Amino acid sequence: MNMDYYRNTHGLDDGNNNYKSQDESPKFGIMFDIDGVLLRGKTPIPQARDALQLLMDERGERFVVPTVFCTNGFGLKEVKAATLSDKLGVEVNPDQIVMSQSPLEMFHDYHDKWCLVSGPDHDGGSVKVAKSLGFQKILTIEDVRKAYPYLDWVDRARWPQETVDDDHEFPAIEAVVLLGEPVRWETNLQLILDVLLTDGKPNRKATMKKGTHLPVLAVNMDLLWMAKAPTPRFGHGAFLVCLENLFKKITGEDLEYTALIGKPSEVTYEYSQKLIEEIATSLGAPHLNTVYAIGDNPLTDIYGANMFNKFLEKKKRELAHKKEDVEKQMECQLSRCSSILVRTGVYQPEPEAEDSDEAETLVDHGHRDLPYTPEITRPDHIEDDVKCAIEKIFKIEKWPGKKCALQSS
Repeated sequence: MNMDYYRNTHGLDDGNNNYKSQDESPKFGIMFDIDGVLLRGKTPIPQARDALQLLMDERGERFVVPTVFCTNGFGLKEVKAATLSDKLGVEVNPDQIVMSQSPLEMFHDYHDKWCLVSGPDHDGGSVKVAKSLGFQKILTIEDVRKAYPYLDWVDRARWPQETVDDDHEFPAIEAVVLLGEPVRWETNLQLILDVLLTDGKPNRKATMKKGTHLPVLAVNMDLLWMAKAPTPRFGHGAFLVCLENLFKKITGEDLEYTALIGKPSEVTYEYSQKLIEEIATSLGAPHLNTVYAIGDNPLTDIYGANMFNKFLEKKKRELAHKKEDVEKQMECQLSRCSSILVRTGVYQPEPEAEDSDEAETLVDHGHRDLPYTPEITRPDHIEDDVKCAIEKIFKIEKWPGKKCALQSS
């Protein structure tokens, strides 16, 4: 997280006097989801531009409220920041972006292992994204296809046109990294299973020992996401459902993940917390009490925000039991994550259902490994759109908005 870059591009100094006084600095921050909140595909949701302008200074040049964009989307954060800046008319810095895969930066133990990387081709592609995270020994599904040409067998047009040998020099795969939904599901499912069942050497018979398989790191558990179609589209969570069920049908055992990354995982919210606190400090607003998480998916955005709020409450209780000067520590401690659900994406209930028991009986679209209760998907607030959500936050925080802007540089 290069906060010097953030300060330089936002015209900020060392973070000590950007507000007229500490009393005028915001005690809250905003964590935006992107798809279904700000954009549908590449198209801005109508209220999004106005919503972001509420968080900017009088000239609309820089954020006065600590703001991050936390998405389960895939791609280079530089590409995502450029897209948001272009579509929404505000300058979004790459250091404000948390992509679904961003926390994998911290998984150093795997950066020097031969990793099979599966994922999309857009917004930089899987290889560039993996390199940006620190992975050094990257193997793609296409690499495996070329090394072992008789594995990918569904599409006959891709069969070898002449007899070819396996590449016996191809390195043994040591881990599998799933960055997002691929284009050719049947190819990726087959070859990933081949790798898991053969302990990384798919040109031999299955050798996987019972109860153990190669490490699997998976990013983005969303079953569905909101693009430009009137109904949600399959997300990477749907691909994971296929992989998990095929693995269990073949082996009789559950596929075990070394890590599940992306909302609603706790590690993603901790990563986002660190980022938004660094941004707040750079703006001269170091004492954040509350982060408001705005999303459109109850089983991703709201679930994750509410679980993170429980985590913060637990930390606060533990801190209160310590004998040192906790009053000063707790003053600087983020203590709450409040969830706000908007109606512009995945969540689009019938008006009569929202006030009835039916609104509490969501089908569990969440990941297999995450416990589900209706309460954990219940937001603190429901608003029509992101602009209404920002106005609600300002009302709760009694924040005057642009009347309390950063001093001029």
